[in-house]
Amino acid sequence: MSLIIASYDWRPDTIAVAVGVHFLPNLDVALIKAKLVKEDFHCSITHTLLFAIITGLFFLPFSRRLALIAFISLVSHYLADLGSTIGQKLFWPISQKKFTIALWEDTGYWGKKMWFGYYRQKWAWITETAVFAFLIYRFIVIF
Repeated sequence: MSLIIASYDWRPDTIAVAVGVHFLPNLDVALIKAKLVKEDFHCSITHTLLFAIITGLFFLPFSRRLALIAFISLVSHYLADLGSTIGQKLFWPISQKKFTIALWEDTGYWGKKMWFGYYRQKWAWITETAVFAFLIYRFIVIF
């Protein structure tokens, strides 16, 4: 999804911010693996609109364009994660309500169990195929 976002402004800084920021929320896994936070930290603070706003504001002194790319990249990450049953506390700290459309069962956040469990579910294939099809379309349009 981050490459699709970057494809609308195909500059090196846009690509770097879109891709880097898109994966930023999943650094929570590194904190869990390092035992710096508890397991329930996954998909919590780093998966909120507040986090997206703060991250966008971080890029604002450099460029309004990059701030917007960062915000959109994070929101697209959250939209992609909405399919999982784990849920997203999008409006934390205002609300603790978790949002999900529950297209596939959460299979964890790390390792073979996560990968094999995720790709055994039809909606994982359907949504990923749609994203890749649109990415191919964008590349055809660009090149």
